[in-house]
Amino acid sequence: MPKRYIITGAPGTGKTSLIQALQANGHSCFSEISRKIILEQQQIKSNKTPWGDLPGFANLVYLQTLKELQLPLQENSYVDRGLPDIIAYLKAKSYPIPEYLSDFPFKTHYASTVFLMPPWEEIYINDPQRPQSFIEAQCIHKHLIEVYQNFNFTIEIAPKTTLTKRVDFIQSFI
Repeated sequence: MPKRYIITGAPGTGKTSLIQALQANGHSCFSEISRKIILEQQQIKSNKTPWGDLPGFANLVYLQTLKELQLPLQENSYVDRGLPDIIAYLKAKSYPIPEYLSDFPFKTHYASTVFLMPPWEEIYINDPQRPQSFIEAQCIHKHLIEVYQNFNFTIEIAPKTTLTKRVDFIQSFI
């Protein structure tokens, strides 16, 4: 049965570039829902963003991710962030975790191996959808590790190397 493999990491760690490279290599990939929602919220001048109304943003991401998780898979796929990321972001800002997230059957929808992109200051850049500082990114990174470990995922940390070598690293597990 095909599985969804999560590629996670703090902002600016190269997740999107990796997803695009995997897709260029013929893999089935899902782009980051969070970024799409941030763009939509910015266009309508809403504050439902990770730095505005984080709980409201988390709910929007959850609802959109549920729709994506209902799509049937024909082959193993890679996703730019998974639902556990929402928990890490909420924890990083000391928000309570909604039951719909803490009780979610993650392993029903995602492979048990997660690929974590570590903070890497040399490639970190800000943009309008990623205003967090590198220090904030490091904090989110710690919470991502904690959350994925708490849900018993196996975390494989991607090396800080070329994009081609990162693709090879991911492909070596599948």
